[in-house]
Amino acid sequence: MGFLQATQPQMAASLAQIATGLAAGQSLVTCLEPYLVAHVWLQLELTATHGALRPALQHAATVLRLLATQRRQLRQLLAYPVGLLVGMGLLFGTLQWGVLPQLQTSLAPQLPGRVTWSLRGLGILGLLGSVVVAWLGWTGWRRATAIQRVTFLVRWPVVGTLVQAYYGYYLTETLSRLVQGGLSVQQMLHVLQDLPPQALLHQMADQLTQRLNQGQGPVDWLKAQRYLPPQLGMFLEKGSSTSVLARELTAYSQLQYRELVRLTERALAWVQPILLTVVAGLVVTAYLTLLLPLYHNLQEVYP
Repeated sequence: MGFLQATQPQMAASLAQIATGLAAGQSLVTCLEPYLVAHVWLQLELTATHGALRPALQHAATVLRLLATQRRQLRQLLAYPVGLLVGMGLLFGTLQWGVLPQLQTSLAPQLPGRVTWSLRGLGILGLLGSVVVAWLGWTGWRRATAIQRVTFLVRWPVVGTLVQAYYGYYLTETLSRLVQGGLSVQQMLHVLQDLPPQALLHQMADQLTQRLNQGQGPVDWLKAQRYLPPQLGMFLEKGSSTSVLARELTAYSQLQYRELVRLTERALAWVQPILLTVVAGLVVTAYLTLLLPLYHNLQEVYP
């Protein structure tokens, strides 16, 4: 902590709080909780408690580095389209509330109303409908379990592949750490059930425990989960020794991480073209909405 405080002055306040917690007898993982994403901290807590702290920290650093890189690339890709969108919004806002009202005033005897009451009613109904749908979707999302949320996201065309790749990496990496710790299946389930109830791993452990209590195997259930890679069930069915299974899961998690990086880079490459297309569509829509009616009205005034 002293070395970090000397070399990272921009994080002095956070490092001082961590040092205070360590001096009070708290574990390093507990002190890091306020500064980590929830799922990263859960995995760090899990693997550090029942495995080695060093590889757990290296894994967390890898995930956070990937998230930081993606966030930086996304900001760079959004800079130009968002700036263009703001500029077009200012332009058409000036036309709508600055130029067109003056033209309407000067041509008031000849010009009909800009927007009919029917179109206004449709616009209001559309806005209210969108608000209601958004509220219902948000309420349903908050009430859904973590498994239901992930299963829902996997069904989306582009997001689904990213979610599946991420959780394939996240879960195989976690499982490999638990296997390396020498835990049995029952011990793993008990460890996962000690996590917060809203955690995905906790809910998965509950489902698997129910199946085991009913005399059913866990492999079939794991294969039925769309957010899990099918290779995970194949590894568990092989009946390999603990050391071999741990190496296989570790190697596969690394492959999943490379696949996740590849998919995120491909998805980010589509961000700017899609946003530019949206901006072009908004420009055409604004032109049709604001300028074409004015053009037709001027034709009526000056035939």
